[in-house]
Amino acid sequence: MGRFVGGSRGALRQWRYPPEFRIAAPAWPADALAALTESARLEAAAAEPAGLGGRSLVDVATSLWRLRARIERMDDPPRALVRHLESAWDAFADAGVEIKDHAGEPFDHGLAMSVAAYQPTPGLHREQIIETVRPGVYLDDRSIQMAEVIVGTPERTEEPGAAGPASGAMEETRGR
Repeated sequence: MGRFVGGSRGALRQWRYPPEFRIAAPAWPADALAALTESARLEAAAAEPAGLGGRSLVDVATSLWRLRARIERMDDPPRALVRHLESAWDAFADAGVEIKDHAGEPFDHGLAMSVAAYQPTPGLHREQIIETVRPGVYLDDRSIQMAEVIVGTPERTEEPGAAGPASGAMEETRGR
């Protein structure tokens, strides 16, 4: 930002003087300018892979995952729809894209995923992923979207014989 402002101030200062006293901008040789333009074009082409870009790929993969979840909830889905969905899923797999739903897996705090909420759930003995909000998407074993999940936690039960602060009057002791 500083270079831009500094350079623009210099150009504006030049306008204070008559044209014959202004300093001309340095001229670039044609071959240097062409090489610089080509270098910028190649760098821009290398930054974005051919085909679907990272964000577009993630959006399509997430939409495909949501469609699959809806079809699995249907009682009698149309066979043509299922066939086309599986074809698209296989095309992603052939391209090296893996869409992973983590529901039902045990949860460890070291996993690379975002936790949307922790929810006490009866019947669990350890933390477990009970719902996937957004799937994990991997391209050639490299994560391009971190999964977002809801984690079920075991319900805490109070032991019947345990006396705690909520079990009645608190006893206060003072040293005299």
